[in-house]
Amino acid sequence: MKMIASIGGFSWNSYTEDSNSIPKSSFMMQGLLEQLNVTRDSTDYLWYTTFVDIGKDEEFLKNGQYLLLTVASAGHSLHVFINGELSGTAYGSLQSPKLTYNGNAKFRVGSNRISILSVAVGLPNGGTHFETWNVGILGPVTLSGLNTGKLDLTFHNWTYQIGLKGEALNLHSITGSSCFEWGEFSQKKPLTWYKAFFNSPDGDEPLALDMSSMGKGQAWINGESIGRYWPGYKAFGSCNGCDYRGFHNEKKCLTSCGESSQKLYHVPRSWLNPTKNLIVVFEEWGGDPTGISLVKRITVDAELQN
Repeated sequence: MKMIASIGGFSWNSYTEDSNSIPKSSFMMQGLLEQLNVTRDSTDYLWYTTFVDIGKDEEFLKNGQYLLLTVASAGHSLHVFINGELSGTAYGSLQSPKLTYNGNAKFRVGSNRISILSVAVGLPNGGTHFETWNVGILGPVTLSGLNTGKLDLTFHNWTYQIGLKGEALNLHSITGSSCFEWGEFSQKKPLTWYKAFFNSPDGDEPLALDMSSMGKGQAWINGESIGRYWPGYKAFGSCNGCDYRGFHNEKKCLTSCGESSQKLYHVPRSWLNPTKNLIVVFEEWGGDPTGISLVKRITVDAELQN
């Protein structure tokens, strides 16, 4: 009988992305741009940033209320930051990648910064008119609850930043990681990079990373991509029998409801050195990296198990 056994966890250092900076590589345009036309698929990530001035006579300030920020996106996921603080997250689904974020946001008197990190997780490379499919924030983007009613931010000046600072620093690579001074471990923060070292386990059993404690992000071993992970995306539906006949869709798998769509990510042994292997994880949501473990598949005698 095949079983999964944990080999051990990791001792982490971390670096958190700065959501409140505008690097020199950014540029400004009026209106909202489609994501892939800007990134050229060089990264999953594109920052959309604009500023809103709030007058001291606004009624919502006196009443202690919040403004309602609405963001319409073609998909696939986004994180909203107001003045550098995470305000909310939204994501689409397999059936409907488009999404609309509605969230109460705390604004202050004066200039307020709205930064939205739009995240793409790939596009199908087939099907009817697939070349016309798009991602990113296409609008409208509105702010409701002001004295004047609803403010449309769609055609404001937006500053665009392609990718993350950690990507520009090549933190996932052996060279980039070693040239950067990482901080002490910081747990459960969004947009955080984690780094650790580990030795290759003995034996020749298949290895994997158990990422079930994490939310959404990417992982690398010795600079090689393990892939995107998304265990925070849970299976849903009625737990009946599965039927995989015909074309596949997410409703054909009706078991393990409430569990992660995937939690184990294969680690090829050919990528590993005997000692000092580098693992780098970028976490978008704020998962718990202390729960990440290296596991291996073992064979257990059924009689011994009983």
